[in-house]
Amino acid sequence: MAEIEVPGTEVEQMGQLLGRVMELIDTRSAGFDAVAVGPPLAAAGAAFDEAWDDGRFQLKRECKGLKEGCEAIVKGFADADREMAASLKDDGGTPDGGGRR
Repeated sequence: MAEIEVPGTEVEQMGQLLGRVMELIDTRSAGFDAVAVGPPLAAAGAAFDEAWDDGRFQLKRECKGLKEGCEAIVKGFADADREMAASLKDDGGTPDGGGRR
């Protein structure tokens, strides 16, 4: 029977990266200053940042949901591993519980 490997590490990393995206997506808190880019681009930069408000909000909301989903998956697999290990220990060490007959 072929083993199925669950990419737990990858799911955990994805959750961490989504958290980083959420931190970086807010240009205002990241120190963006439209005037600092120079007079020719200041108005365009400010207009973009204001227009980006709705998109930023939606993207942060979606990233938060995905991040929470990743965390739930990682927790679910960890809980299942602990339960299975406890079950094997309680049943005598075999998956069908028949270790001591």
